[in-house]
Amino acid sequence: MKGTSWRNARNPGDAYLYVLQVDEVKGIREEKRISKFLNDWYLYGDGYDPTTKTRSLIFRRSFSSEVEWKKWARSFPYLLEEITEKTGRLKPYKLGLEYQKKKGILK
Repeated sequence: MKGTSWRNARNPGDAYLYVLQVDEVKGIREEKRISKFLNDWYLYGDGYDPTTKTRSLIFRRSFSSEVEWKKWARSFPYLLEEITEKTGRLKPYKLGLEYQKKKGILK
């Protein structure tokens, strides 16, 4: 599984609203595992790819600040990357498993 996130700031009230798309979810076990980890997120949408037999789940959640978002994103237990909403370019910092490996949290 891997995740892609972006900040959704289209409405003035959505200051720190983040969207998280988790791709390559294989089977009900993985779906339940990710849903359990994201229990405080709102399931916003989903999709199914019949060629790979995997699902994509889309969640959203508000944070009080960008610092709070980064703290949460660094603890994400799978690969995670953040892209800019307007251009779709990858942000330069590491999140999820890449951050944990870099900091020596995972061995």
